[in-house]
Amino acid sequence: MECILNKVDPQFDIAQGFKYKLSVLLCQDGFSFLVTHAISQKVLRLSSYKITFGNHQEESAGWPVSGKEYFDQLKQIDFTQMPWQRVDIAIASHKITIAPHAFMEDANDLKIISAAYSVSPSEKILSEPVFDLGPVAAILVPRYISDFCTVIFPGSFLRNAAAIFVKGVLRKHSQLIARQVFINIHHDFFEISVIQGLRLLYLNAFKYSSPSDVLYYVIFVLEQLGFVPSEEKVTLMGDISDNSTIYLQLKMYCGSLNFIAKPVELEYGEAFAGIELHKYFTLLNIPLCE
Repeated sequence: MECILNKVDPQFDIAQGFKYKLSVLLCQDGFSFLVTHAISQKVLRLSSYKITFGNHQEESAGWPVSGKEYFDQLKQIDFTQMPWQRVDIAIASHKITIAPHAFMEDANDLKIISAAYSVSPSEKILSEPVFDLGPVAAILVPRYISDFCTVIFPGSFLRNAAAIFVKGVLRKHSQLIARQVFINIHHDFFEISVIQGLRLLYLNAFKYSSPSDVLYYVIFVLEQLGFVPSEEKVTLMGDISDNSTIYLQLKMYCGSLNFIAKPVELEYGEAFAGIELHKYFTLLNIPLCE
């Protein structure tokens, strides 16, 4: 297990865990933690870890077949057993579909997501509305995730990372009338969302194996929606930097390319200065989307 980032506010006292909220983002290649004060929403800790699997570990749908090795490494983190006031765990998956709120009622979620993916008994549907009575994002995740989380984080709330991503985008950018495109890069898949004001026009996820795959899917989606890529305003977040191949390729075809700004609702101490917080946009928005 590799620690990518571990920033702690100097005033943070882990022994007082019941005063704080813990937000967790689980991805197939690692996990991230955010600790915020329950009242002030001040960011007190931000940590990110990459998982290392044994050579024998097979993958299914991007996640290990068995979650034991994954969660054994998760349990090594020093504060996984602290008495937090609240724990929210968002899970990311490339297997995603979206439907109107009424369509997801009466257990229709299985029928809808089965139209796009083959659902195995070892998988669980995790759905969450983007806003009250609005579109519902549904993802497929390994069933063992909820089983392990119940043990490691008793009383925690499981969240849909794709829904958190869109909620964060709408909260920060829905004041503009102009159409906007947002791309959230993960280790081997990315989410693309298009909004116009409070309207969610599009949301989907695509797996990729090379930077050119990302460019292909982005151009394909925009053209299928009837847009001209060179005229679109594209905002990036996630596992990407301004010197990455994905960024440089998109810059050649998109009219405007920028990184998303950090949420203004959270308070950041000096310890977090200089961090590329666009990489943690979904994680930072979990405590704001309760």
